[in-house]
Amino acid sequence: MMKIQELLATKKVNSTGFAAIAALSEYSEGTEEVALSSLPPAVLAAQGVTEYYALQIPRNSKFETAEEIIEANLPVRKYQINPSVDTSGMTAVIVNRHKGTIEILKVMFPEAKVLEEVTTEEIAGKHVVGTLPPHLITAAGAYTSASIANFDYAKDGDLTGEELKERLIVAKNPIAVSEV
Repeated sequence: MMKIQELLATKKVNSTGFAAIAALSEYSEGTEEVALSSLPPAVLAAQGVTEYYALQIPRNSKFETAEEIIEANLPVRKYQINPSVDTSGMTAVIVNRHKGTIEILKVMFPEAKVLEEVTTEEIAGKHVVGTLPPHLITAAGAYTSASIANFDYAKDGDLTGEELKERLIVAKNPIAVSEV
């Protein structure tokens, strides 16, 4: 599996998303342009991105700077986005750790069961609504992202009420993601 140091040494990385990830572009040395992002794949698809790399960040890890990410030499995986997926016949499930977001999604997707623990077996072939890392999205039959604009847990905590409603972004169309 490729690591971030190798990707930066061999590709011209255009990175987006969290500040530490976006700053990685400054360290790339190659000529072949590639995308690296922590943005939801639906956002990338809306920007015309069909293939991208994503860092495999260990759960509950926090990286403040690009240098910390480079020092950790995190693995990267390459993904392809299919922006057109038919969800008819798929069971919908909600996956998210933010309580306020779950409550809004339950209203938007009343037939969907909320999953506490996520395994590839639990989401295989289902229409997943919420927030997942790309390596888990690949197990879903379809994925509708739900994210909070400019969310920073250290500052925002568990947003609720009108502020959450104003900042919650639920993708208009489900997508599928596969690892390349």
